[in-house]
Amino acid sequence: MSGKSRIARVLGRTLRMPGVLDRKGARWMIQALSPPPTVLVLVHRGRKSGKLYKTPVEILADNPAQGELVVSPMWGRGSDWYRNVVAGGLVEVHVRGEKRHVEWRELDEAERRTAIKAYREAHPLYSRMILRMLVRVNGFEGAPEEAVVRELPMLGLRRVGS
Repeated sequence: MSGKSRIARVLGRTLRMPGVLDRKGARWMIQALSPPPTVLVLVHRGRKSGKLYKTPVEILADNPAQGELVVSPMWGRGSDWYRNVVAGGLVEVHVRGEKRHVEWRELDEAERRTAIKAYREAHPLYSRMILRMLVRVNGFEGAPEEAVVRELPMLGLRRVGS
């Protein structure tokens, strides 16, 4: 049995469900059923199995000027999708009905702080709930915003060739 609590396992399964809807003719339901922020679907290759996986991930910040989307693993550095991406398994992302080939980079603390600030401004009520939940589920200490900035890695995803 997993070391995570039952609530954490149920929450994780629930948040992964949009991946099932990432197929032709059903993608519109991802946006209709997702919370206010936009959800993208990461297509990544398993680092051990080589199998392709689709994982829905919330976009924390969208920077059109830089052409970069910011995402973060809810379960921290131990998240399977995060470990697969870092191991070189990122294939593409599906966002707003479009497939994109992207390259990733890890954000430094100042960039993570800016991304969380943009997320808080775009979703004032929803973000408070999500940040508190992340602190509780991951066992972080301190104020939710500061704890998430300090403890959770964030990735910037930029379209290849831009």
